[in-house]
Amino acid sequence: MKARLSWIQEVTKADLLSIVPSDEALIAWGVSTDTRTLQENQLFVPLVGDQFNGHHYLDRAVAQGAVAAFWQKDHPVPADLKVPLLLVEDTLTALQQLAHAYRMTLDIPIIGITGSNGKTTTKDLVASVLQTRFRVHKTKGNLNNHIGLPLTLLSIEEETEIAVVEMGMSGKGEIALLSQITRPTHAIITNIGESHIEFLGSREAIAEAKLEILEGLSTKGMFVYDGEEPLLQERVKSITQQKIPVGWSKEQVDSPEDIEMEGDTYTFISRKSQHRFTLPILGRHNILNALYAIEIGRALGLTEDEIATGLSQVTVTGMRLEKVTGKNGITIINDAYNASPTSMKAALHLLVEIEPDREKWALLGEIREIGGTWEEEYHRDLGRNAVELGIDCLLTVGEKGKWIADGAKERNHEGKLQIHSFVDRQEASNWLLQHSNENTVLLVKASRGAQLDQVVKIITEGA
Repeated sequence: MKARLSWIQEVTKADLLSIVPSDEALIAWGVSTDTRTLQENQLFVPLVGDQFNGHHYLDRAVAQGAVAAFWQKDHPVPADLKVPLLLVEDTLTALQQLAHAYRMTLDIPIIGITGSNGKTTTKDLVASVLQTRFRVHKTKGNLNNHIGLPLTLLSIEEETEIAVVEMGMSGKGEIALLSQITRPTHAIITNIGESHIEFLGSREAIAEAKLEILEGLSTKGMFVYDGEEPLLQERVKSITQQKIPVGWSKEQVDSPEDIEMEGDTYTFISRKSQHRFTLPILGRHNILNALYAIEIGRALGLTEDEIATGLSQVTVTGMRLEKVTGKNGITIINDAYNASPTSMKAALHLLVEIEPDREKWALLGEIREIGGTWEEEYHRDLGRNAVELGIDCLLTVGEKGKWIADGAKERNHEGKLQIHSFVDRQEASNWLLQHSNENTVLLVKASRGAQLDQVVKIITEGA
C-alpha cells in the first residue's frame, strides 16, 4: 500500500496529530504491527492484547523508520511527538477499516478461501494456476485472521493483477468480518470438518460459519464448493451468485476420472473438459482441492493447458505432507502443521496408499480445537481407523495422544498393529532413531501446538 496520511485519516475517521505543515506531502509505504519486522516508510499500528501493548514500542518503531502511527485515544499521547499520530478509538478496527478502504481502490479479482481443512494448500494451488498468466499476490504463512488478513490486503502491490487470500476463524462471525473487509469476487469453501467444534458446538454450526464468506461476495461473484457435503447442499440453494459444486461423483459440475498415482504424483482427467492434469503433491484429497483451482482458472479465462502447467508447478507451504528423509534412511511425511479428525484420516489413507512394499508407521499427537464431549471419542476413533486401514505401527505422544492408542487397542483384536505411547517428543524421537530404518515410512501429524515437527527435526538433523 502507498497512501497519503490525509487519505488514511479520512477512511479511518482519525484525528491527525501532526508535526509537519503538510499532511499531503507525507507518504506511508505499507503497514506493520511488529517493530521486529517493520521497514522504513511504513505506518506503525500498535495493537493491544491481553499480554502486550504495541503503544509501548512507538520509539522503537520510529527508530526503525516508521513515518506515522495509529494511536488509541485512551492512551496518553507522547510528550515528545516524533512522527504524526492518527488518533483512533481502536487501532485494530482502524487497521481493518484501512484494509477495506485500500481493497476498494483495487480493481482486481480477489479469491477468498475458507474451509475446515485444505485452505492453505488450495490457496497455493489457485495461486500457482493463476501465476501462469497473471501477477498474483497470496496470503503468506498463516496471516488469515482478523489481524493477518488486513495485513495481507495492505501488502498487495500496485502491479498485482489478482489476489488469493485465506480466511481462518475460531468462532461465529469471524469469516463474515473478513469477507466484508475483503469483498471477494470469487469464494471457495474447501470442506466442513470438526475444527473449532469446541466453540461452535456442531458441524452444522461450522457450516454456517464457513458460509459467512458469502456475506461479502460480489453479487456477480462465483462460489466454488464441495458439492458432496450435505451440510452445504441445502444451505446454498438460495444463493444468487454463480455456484460451482465439484466433487468425486458425476452429479457435480466437475469430477476427476482415471486417477493414477506414480511416486508422489497423481494424474487425473477432468470429466468436464477431458483434459489430463498432473498434481505433484501427496494426498488423494488434494485432487479435490485441485478441482477448485481448475474452476477458478477457467472462470478467469485460462486455457486448460495453462491451468495444467500451473498445477504441475505448484509448491505448497511447509509441513503439509512434506516428504523428508531421516538420518537413518527413514522416509517421513511431515504433516505436523495442523490437524483435525478429517485431515488425520485423510493422512492415514495417504500413508497406506503410497510405497506398498515398505512398513507404514504413524506418529500422532493431540488434536486441538475440538474439545467438549467429543474430544476423547474423536481421538479414540482415529486409533480404530488406524487398525482398520492396516498400518504396521502406531506411535502416540502425550495424554490426548494416548486416547488414540487406546482406541486402537479396542479394535486391534488380532494384534497386527504395534502400538506405543510416549510421554513426550524426546522419548518418541529416541525410540524412532533406534527402531526405524530405510524400510520405514512414517507419517507425523498433530495440531501445531503439539510441536511434533521437533521430532522430525531430531530425526533428520539430530538432537
